[in-house]
Amino acid sequence: MKYSHPVINSPKWYWALGLGAIVSLPVQAMDAVSPLPEELFFSEVPVVLSATRLKQSLPDSPASVTVIDRKMIEASGAIELVDLLRLVPGFQVGYDTGSRFTVTSHGNTDRFARDMQVLIDGRSIYDPAFGGITWSNQELDMDDIQRIEVISGPNASTHGSNSFAGVINIITRHPSEQPAIRVKTLVGDGGRRQIYNRFAGSEGNLAYRIALKYDENDGFDNRHDSSDTRWLSLRSDYQINSRDALLFELGGSGGTHEDGFPGDVDQPLRAMDESHAFQQLRWTRSLSPGNEFYLQFYHNYQEIDDSFSNAVIFAPLNVSVGYGFESQRYDLEMQHTYDFNPAQRVVWGLGVRQDQAKGIWTFKRSDWMTRDQYRAFGNFEWRLNDNLLLNLGGMYEKFEQKKGFFSPMAALNLKLDELNTLRLRATSAYRMPTFWEDHADLSIVQTGTMIPLVQLYKTIINLRPEYIESFELGYLGNFQEQGLTLDMKLFHEEVKDIITGVKDLAAPGQFTSYVNNGSFNINGFEIGLRWDPSPRSMLHIGYSSINTYGIRLNKINPVEYRYLLGWAPDLTMSVLASHQFANGIKLSSAYYYMDDFTWSGDGDYVDINRRWDIKISKQFELERADGEISLIFQNIGPDNNFQDYRRDNVWTDRVFLQASLNWH
Repeated sequence: MKYSHPVINSPKWYWALGLGAIVSLPVQAMDAVSPLPEELFFSEVPVVLSATRLKQSLPDSPASVTVIDRKMIEASGAIELVDLLRLVPGFQVGYDTGSRFTVTSHGNTDRFARDMQVLIDGRSIYDPAFGGITWSNQELDMDDIQRIEVISGPNASTHGSNSFAGVINIITRHPSEQPAIRVKTLVGDGGRRQIYNRFAGSEGNLAYRIALKYDENDGFDNRHDSSDTRWLSLRSDYQINSRDALLFELGGSGGTHEDGFPGDVDQPLRAMDESHAFQQLRWTRSLSPGNEFYLQFYHNYQEIDDSFSNAVIFAPLNVSVGYGFESQRYDLEMQHTYDFNPAQRVVWGLGVRQDQAKGIWTFKRSDWMTRDQYRAFGNFEWRLNDNLLLNLGGMYEKFEQKKGFFSPMAALNLKLDELNTLRLRATSAYRMPTFWEDHADLSIVQTGTMIPLVQLYKTIINLRPEYIESFELGYLGNFQEQGLTLDMKLFHEEVKDIITGVKDLAAPGQFTSYVNNGSFNINGFEIGLRWDPSPRSMLHIGYSSINTYGIRLNKINPVEYRYLLGWAPDLTMSVLASHQFANGIKLSSAYYYMDDFTWSGDGDYVDINRRWDIKISKQFELERADGEISLIFQNIGPDNNFQDYRRDNVWTDRVFLQASLNWH
């Protein structure tokens, strides 16, 4: 199926505004700053690896990277991991239910957020069946995160085809850096109850962590969306000798999640069981200084049991519908980093992957569908002189039954002086269709016999990947003596061959099929500021101004198009500030703002969101232990009722009490 569509134009004011802001920055030379030593990679000094897989200081990075470190994590008062991502300029976070979340950059996504790559310790947690991330099922607690590196915009040259709208790289803490025993509990509004227990230790060259957690949540006050989740995780780091090291991680989770709406025949009130598991093994060998190799294997598994009977639709027939499925991923990757000389470095690698999915309800398959993928990637850093740094990268990927494609990246960093850097970047990326988009087959069936009665979804063509081009002009001011980092960028992105669900009005049941049709443009200006005036104080500001426009096919027979104006909020902003007083009390506050906009897919138009959080905490010491007690206020203030993703999801103020104890 191929459909032409009209073209619409965009305004240009934001380009003039953003370019003027960048070029008007002062670029006078200031006191020189000494280079960052490599041993500071795991400290608060901004050294990142997500942009190229090479360890680079922020002035050398070819992409704008937001670093959410331990100081920001603790100050935020966030209960959900996804709330930390509200701090990233240009990001949107939505709650489909009280325990199902969506995170995207620059809009144009539904509750599955298929265009975002998320890594935990180098392991992708992207779901190949429906796409997106099941955030609440991940075996990860805030306490175990060292930092999060976030790239807003495509970065497939480094992290592959689903690094389409951004990359979220979560790096966990080494067990040797954590207290031996930690117990943490949280209780509060919305029926929220958490218990987290962790034991970490070392035996010779072996460091390990065992953690378990129980999380209970009543969800939104006006929704049927309570949940409970239990998980267990294990990590071990073994230093075999001076050159070789092993990392091993595994985890499993399970729970029940409610969903649905009263009187809705397609989404009735119900409860579904969910389970998740993973295993990861990585061997790292240091061949010589600047010459390192690793081999990594991981496996992810997910099962969602979600089906129901309904006698109302075809009374007196009893019919059934289901949205349950199983998915898993096996991935093997080799990577080699090599320094040719002080001016030239390269990282390259090869990978092979098999994704699997099945679902009697969603795919009419009780056996596994498989999709093999092969990839080769490389990133090259070349310091042309003291002021110019060139980064070139690319990844070639070949998926089973799809054409191979190449995602390139080129960036030039111009160092104006020791403190000011300009960055030019161009890249492109692809997003592979999920199993659901490629093989959707969902029907209302007769209960017991499973005879299809009405087709709801059916993919009938071989889809192409979505394609994005991105161009970026950025500025980085790194004023280390003042404890200030300022990152600004002006960008243009164009998405082509959008994979969209199209309803056929002439088909029985008017089922939905997936086709490639439409384009989407994003133009914007983003600012990230981090200021640490003292070791006890911190200020972070994120700001994004975006204009979106586009069009896609919506229905056929007859043909109808949907204009994609306002499919990302025009303005988003976040402010996070914290200070520790001399008496040990820590006070922090976060404010989030998001303009009104329309979530795509099954999301709704939502009004302006304003959220204000406060956290007050105090550390204490006992004879053989130490701990902290915190009071967390979320969504306080006079303007504290806003809609989130769906108009039925109404946020109100919430209060939580959190306490922790550590035995060393």
